[in-house]
Amino acid sequence: MCISLATAGISFCGSDVGGFFKYPEAELMTRWYQAGAYQAFFRAHSHIETKRREPWLYDATTISRIRDAVRRRYALLDFWYTLFYEHSIDGLPVTRPLFQEFPKEEATFTIDNQYLLGDKLLIRPVLEEGVTSVKVYLPGKESGTLWYDVDSYHAVAANGWINLDVTITKIPVYQRGGTIVPRKERVRRASSLMANDPYTLVVALDSNNTAHGTVYIDDGETFDYKSNKYIYGSFDYQPAAITYKFINKDANYPTRSWVERIV
Repeated sequence: MCISLATAGISFCGSDVGGFFKYPEAELMTRWYQAGAYQAFFRAHSHIETKRREPWLYDATTISRIRDAVRRRYALLDFWYTLFYEHSIDGLPVTRPLFQEFPKEEATFTIDNQYLLGDKLLIRPVLEEGVTSVKVYLPGKESGTLWYDVDSYHAVAANGWINLDVTITKIPVYQRGGTIVPRKERVRRASSLMANDPYTLVVALDSNNTAHGTVYIDDGETFDYKSNKYIYGSFDYQPAAITYKFINKDANYPTRSWVERIV
């Protein structure tokens, strides 16, 4: 549904994590949080008469897995914010079907159980119960695209369908080679406390050893961005150096965030 809505122009889409009715057991609840963390609209929500299912009401192991999914979401908040700013400028979906970025690959036309966030991250939620492996489609063979596991940073060359071993602790998420994704990895009690935290830049090189990314920053609260009180910049990695420049040189915002780490 969210892929279709985003393609039609409505990118702010997600599900009620845990479902609106009934009670999800630990595995389903874990998988739902892992999937929801990579959807634009991410919230736990249910009918008032359903059994309570706050994360802390599950066993300790499930709580830990849900906590990990939520932390992954928070680490990418500035990435999401940048995607939505760019969506407001160019209209391209935040959540994209694979065929939007790889229109020559007919195999992507019917894939609806995985998707892209912008042109940078590929998400394959685990939707099957009790599985130890899933099929993942890695597009871009003709162009020599590389895909990097976001945890191990291991690069896999695009070659269509692969069988991937999975555990209950994570879902397949890959970063596209040639991209740079900004992350904020310090754990805070609220997103407002992350405003001035430093960035980690995750650089995924393409076959030419280059990469590009963007970041958008404003105060997150007011309409001051309409008066050019924001930062919209780009990162470029070449074998000799990584550089940063302002895309809109007329805009300015006094952020205290800095780049702490490049991986």
